[in-house]
Amino acid sequence: MNAPQLSVVIPVYNEEQGLQSLFDRLYPALDKLGIAYEVVFINDGSRDRSAAILREQFQKRPDVTRVILFNVNLG
Repeated sequence: MNAPQLSVVIPVYNEEQGLQSLFDRLYPALDKLGIAYEVVFINDGSRDRSAAILREQFQKRPDVTRVILFNVNLG
């Protein structure tokens, strides 16, 4: 992967219900730009399945997906 020209940073806290919808809209829109990009998700100690869903997304798109997982909510 080339060095990203665009970094999208997304904080996540208990967003299990909306993550798939975000993925379905975000990645195609970024792909259309035709530039190198990365999406950085920062999970701030979610208590739902957000961390697991982010791990799954990383496995699907490891070329552009970065995931930072905090064990506790740091605000």
